[in-house]
Amino acid sequence: MHDSLAHTAEHAFIGSLQKLLGQTLRVRKVEHKGSWNTAFIVIPQLDLDVVLKAESEVNSLIAEGRKVIVHIFPSLEEAKRQLPNLRANEDRIAGEVRVVEIENHDVAACAMDHADNLQICDFFLVTRVSKSGSEYEVDFTVGRQAKETGIALSAKLMRVCSELGANINTVENTARKLRAEYESNTRKLKTVGRERLSGIRPFTNGRITLLKGIFENLADDQLQEFAGEKIADANTVVLVANVSGETANIVLARNEMIAGIDCNKLFGQFVGAEGRGGGKPHFVTGVIKKEVVSNILDRIANEVMR
Repeated sequence: MHDSLAHTAEHAFIGSLQKLLGQTLRVRKVEHKGSWNTAFIVIPQLDLDVVLKAESEVNSLIAEGRKVIVHIFPSLEEAKRQLPNLRANEDRIAGEVRVVEIENHDVAACAMDHADNLQICDFFLVTRVSKSGSEYEVDFTVGRQAKETGIALSAKLMRVCSELGANINTVENTARKLRAEYESNTRKLKTVGRERLSGIRPFTNGRITLLKGIFENLADDQLQEFAGEKIADANTVVLVANVSGETANIVLARNEMIAGIDCNKLFGQFVGAEGRGGGKPHFVTGVIKKEVVSNILDRIANEVMR
């Protein structure tokens, strides 16, 4: 019964999206897993505001009690002749066609069971919108589960407001400001990080040039970016660590033309049970305990430079 209600509500939802977007949509598939459902919609761009407007309209149609009517046609061609706005995955259809119509709203070829009136769906709630490749995944739920989920989301929103020192009316602006501050601070941190990393003094044994350093509270992705840039230089090895809290992120990398240095093996040999990580023979990342950072980097450096 739940699947039939969810599928009926999904038809109404797609019909509402089509009206708002002014185009016919292709729904690649709809999955039903217990009380949770996902519609896979093939479209290059789907704005959240449009989804929310469609959600609101579906609930208005539910409140109105729009009828759901089933039509049977001998062929897809005949169905399209009588219903020009028909939605259909044409490559899946052969022979007789079953069409589900939501009164004055949507018509779609579909073999699944449906409710005979939208009112039975009771309530429709979108819970997630996510882009995946060339399509959007829209999670939704209906009926009692939708109401219970709505209550849970309301409670979560109020807790978020409390954590942010905001209220229902200001929480979106507060979140935007926090995100802007975070992005600004991240840019500043990366600028400082680049300056500190660029200050590493190279060591050479005439065969290998080693860039080694231990830092604190840098952006971890900067270590990888820095290493990737530097190992483009011939005969260069990079060994850097970033301490944050009780652990340190470490990057060991070398120019791919250097023979005799397997970064992956070196990492496993000297880190052992003191951390975890791995990668390729020329580029390894990992996490090690804060208290052993200096010792492990020194031992790896000695092995590289001997």
